[in-house]
Amino acid sequence: MKLRNIFALALVLSAVLTSCNKDKKRVEDFSYAFNTGQVVAAFAYDGTHADNLSVDLKLEGQKDGTMITVTINNSISGETYNVHAHDAADAGTTPNGTPYNETPNSGVFVQMIAGTGAAASATQVTTMTVTELTETYEGFLVIHDPLQDMSTTDPTTYVILGSFAR
Repeated sequence: MKLRNIFALALVLSAVLTSCNKDKKRVEDFSYAFNTGQVVAAFAYDGTHADNLSVDLKLEGQKDGTMITVTINNSISGETYNVHAHDAADAGTTPNGTPYNETPNSGVFVQMIAGTGAAASATQVTTMTVTELTETYEGFLVIHDPLQDMSTTDPTTYVILGSFAR
């Protein structure tokens, strides 16, 4: 009886270690187009920023989490883009009726990216695994228009708005 328990425990540990090792080596890439209302039509961008901007999100499994790299393509040289992950939420429970927590989740991704006129990027490491980010985490990737005052309550000022790692 004890031998069966030891064997079962060994199988479970082997499966856990194998899945962890796979996540360490896992790389996932995602692309986001300019915010024309793909997530919610009422949230389409309203401003003067050129609509040729796009974003690439890269997740790279690490020993203790995931390295996240956000690259803004066709950024405006000299402008600073605020880039955040916002946790999804019930709009009925947030102060301004937004479908996300209005405070960015710094444990996932919060960076400022200086525009270069071409591709500009920033990297941050999170303790979440690639699997957690792609299958469990419910949130949004938000990039604020550097030509407008930053607002976490007005999604029409977001040049990029998309489901995080989807």
